[in-house]
Amino acid sequence: MMPVSASGLLAPYREAAGRGVLLLPCCGDCGTWHWPPRAACRRCGGTLDWRQAGGGGRLSTWSVVTRAPRPELQADVPYVVAFVELDEGVRLFTRIVGTDAGALRAGQRVRCRFDASPDSTVSIPVFVVAEG
Repeated sequence: MMPVSASGLLAPYREAAGRGVLLLPCCGDCGTWHWPPRAACRRCGGTLDWRQAGGGGRLSTWSVVTRAPRPELQADVPYVVAFVELDEGVRLFTRIVGTDAGALRAGQRVRCRFDASPDSTVSIPVFVVAEG
């Protein structure tokens, strides 16, 4: 386990994403998962470590982006952004890929995968609707 530090909070997250692994901060004392990263557990004040999350969750809410906020995203329009409630109990703001927005339903099971970002040196977690 890698401790979460106040400086460079996202470095372990980004490095793991580049390897296709979803790492999130988790309290070594009480087991509470956190997102976004922080220096200490919000529940008990304990030390946080980076741990591999399962990658499964449920779709909470979503929106279809029809106007790209940056020129490099124009080719992706329209695309779906969403909040996903991970099985670990934290919410991630992410993209839903591989499914038409009209087929999405609140509470639907989703699973993490990693795609390239506009910065080709970075992979980002996106979510797909889980089968069955």
